[in-house]
Amino acid sequence: MEFRLKHVVTVVGVLGYSTVASATILEQRCTDDSLDPAQAIQRNEWARKCGLTYNSGGVQAYFDTGMPAQNGGSLYEYSETTAGPASRMFSGDFQYNEINATYLNTIYLSSPITSSKDAQGFYKWTGLSTRVRPLPLYPTFSDNRDINSGTPLRPHPTLADCNLYKNGVAAPAFYVNGYCRASCYSPEQEVLFSDGPQAIVEARKAMREDLVTLTEDSTLDAIQLQTNQTYSFTEELRDTRHTLYEISTESGGHLRVTGAHPIIQGEGRLVQAQALKVGDELVKVDGARDRITDIRQTSYFGKVYNVRPVTAQPVTNILVAQGFLVGSSTFQNDDIGYINRVILFSATIPAEVIP
Repeated sequence: MEFRLKHVVTVVGVLGYSTVASATILEQRCTDDSLDPAQAIQRNEWARKCGLTYNSGGVQAYFDTGMPAQNGGSLYEYSETTAGPASRMFSGDFQYNEINATYLNTIYLSSPITSSKDAQGFYKWTGLSTRVRPLPLYPTFSDNRDINSGTPLRPHPTLADCNLYKNGVAAPAFYVNGYCRASCYSPEQEVLFSDGPQAIVEARKAMREDLVTLTEDSTLDAIQLQTNQTYSFTEELRDTRHTLYEISTESGGHLRVTGAHPIIQGEGRLVQAQALKVGDELVKVDGARDRITDIRQTSYFGKVYNVRPVTAQPVTNILVAQGFLVGSSTFQNDDIGYINRVILFSATIPAEVIP
């Protein structure tokens, strides 16, 4: 049994365990609540434990999902709607508040699911250790269902209890406002869709599903485009200050992204924008090389964005932004091991020398 992120109908990403992505989804980035991968997993463990302890109705309040566990038997689930106030849900008030499904999707990529019982006696779902997300998702909270009207809340620094705090004072109510992710485009940057380039912010508003990417067999000598399916957009949860890299090229091209944004440089290597230097080459959509003439770091306050296709193969996760070949959010979130590797190589390069 495998799971995927499911269909979303609001600006908060909905998590589930279906085997297909039924529509484009929206993930969110939280610079002001930034956690490293270990901390993100700790927060998810904490949220699962608290949701089960206070809002599940107890160890016997499980239901059969009808799905088989990899190690035999069924996958049993708990819902936070069975107990506790809606204003104190740790998994959010969507997807039927399913605790194990939310926990699983935040930590693991698609994987067989094993079921066991935790120390409290609750059923727990686990994916393969090799399928742990390099950058897990994690919940972020405020005291209002509407993130724009809410005051940010945080768990106790040591996760000592199940309260959410502001300035050391426990809040009487809290809401999950989203699940955090990495992101990188400034709003005006144009990404290629089936009918031409469109500013990423406008594409996100429309939840465009027709993202254009390279085909799997593309090389630097033979770049081919395809209309892919959009898997997700990523959007900053709140306006935040960022350092952007403004890259200018010999042909007059201009790219404005965060430092971690994956970009294809002249030899087909995927690098982060912050690793580029004047004199390096970017690759245009027609395969032509375009030398970098200037790189400037600027401060920007606002939201940043990203997008990824439904396909997982690395070359099909190369997009066209501002006319240049760049990587999707896949390379920032789930396949960061491809950074600094040659993934779009000329047919003339011997395969055995490709890292």
